[in-house]
Amino acid sequence: MPPSSLLRLLPAMLLATSVRAEPPLEELPLWELGVGAGALYTPDYPSSAEHHTRAIALPYVVYRGDVLRVGDGQAARAVAAESSRFELSMSFDAAFDARSDRNERREGMPDLDFLFEVGPQLRLKLGRYEFNNNGYGELDLALQARAVFSTDFKGIDHQGFVAEPMLRYRHWGLLWPQLETNVSLRPIWADRQLHDFFYTVAPEFATPERPAYDASEGYFGTQLSLFARWNVTDRFQVFGGTQLISHQGAANRDSPLFERDYTVNFGGGFLWSLVDSKRTVLRPRGR
Repeated sequence: MPPSSLLRLLPAMLLATSVRAEPPLEELPLWELGVGAGALYTPDYPSSAEHHTRAIALPYVVYRGDVLRVGDGQAARAVAAESSRFELSMSFDAAFDARSDRNERREGMPDLDFLFEVGPQLRLKLGRYEFNNNGYGELDLALQARAVFSTDFKGIDHQGFVAEPMLRYRHWGLLWPQLETNVSLRPIWADRQLHDFFYTVAPEFATPERPAYDASEGYFGTQLSLFARWNVTDRFQVFGGTQLISHQGAANRDSPLFERDYTVNFGGGFLWSLVDSKRTVLRPRGR
């Protein structure tokens, strides 16, 4: 079954016994601090045939402000306007770097630096659903456009722009009250500069097996993501997920650095909240 068909089918099955509902409110700490760790098995770059495992441990931060919101299973964002039907915000994303001396296709080329993205997001709240078993679900469409930057932690370079609308369904209480699940579909388009970052081979790096290539703008690929988070206690969570990326029809399939029409990554980890604020706020679930 094509990924897009699967995404349509899953919400349809889940919503079959649902009714229209407003998000349940929860009284939660304004902020939480703790630790988190995880590991990700991922391609070195989009369409790469080579994968590596990355492990990371970082401070765990949650902030549930009226404007700035960090954590709770969503990307960090700064909310400019919000209603029961939409949310306008600045959103953020990031991606690991990749060393060219560990990738056969890129050997002798510059490393791919760590990437981060920032840009506006219009989130349309398409449906809110309450179930007989006390479960709750949300169906959203997020229209996202971001500027992309790379860094080697000595400087920052602009690497172009990306547009990535995302259809997402989130469900709380599927099978068990402690379980949150998330499925999303996200096609991606980028300008020439970002495609250059991944797929251009400058003449000075050309070899008989890797001819020079000049990348063009256009379609990047489509991501189908599945994610689950289990609230073991009020302070301790474990999570895991997988992502299938289709590069069929991508703009730069002729690049010598393009290897696979389909790639997959998966990972997991834990989040442990150690301290939180005495001040609490009322927030719809997951916001």
